[in-house]
Amino acid sequence: MTNSIPRLIICTALLLISFPDALSQKRKACPTPPPSPFKHSGEIVTSFDSAARGMRTTLEHPGPLAAGAEGAVYLSASFIHRDTRKGARQTLDLLIVSTSRAPRFRQSHDLSLVCDGRAVPLSSPARYESKSNGGTILEATGVTLTAEDLAALTGARKVSARLGAAEFELTRNHLEALREMASLMGNSPTRWSAE
Repeated sequence: MTNSIPRLIICTALLLISFPDALSQKRKACPTPPPSPFKHSGEIVTSFDSAARGMRTTLEHPGPLAAGAEGAVYLSASFIHRDTRKGARQTLDLLIVSTSRAPRFRQSHDLSLVCDGRAVPLSSPARYESKSNGGTILEATGVTLTAEDLAALTGARKVSARLGAAEFELTRNHLEALREMASLMGNSPTRWSAE
């Protein structure tokens, strides 16, 4: 046993001397992933959603759609990864989130989208929620988009959202973030679903 330990050390030393690039090659075996082809400043995160029993991908965009004395309006979106082989349809929840000192959209729950000058008929009605957080009112108006609705939205050059009397134009940055969400939704890994 005592002879085998020095022999093991000698063999290891000979291997390292004979193959000096072995350690550097091992580091290269796990390259960093390529950068995303979508150029935007949105934050996209995937995490387990226990209520939905599956993985949820969420986009939170830090750039406001509109900002003014009344407050700011932001874009958010999320979807649950579903196994489309079982007949489940992929959908994306698109949210327009407002932060202000007083409710702005309590009476305006009709969210509509206009892509390249044409109104997009949405497959579901809009939903509205509000919460008070300290001195700030958070209002969220959302719609569920089908894959067809999302394709119309991400294929357009100019998109605006109309919420009551207010209209917000989605910037190129917002559209690129939604395009990345659509690409992630289209390649939804079936292993992430617990259905």
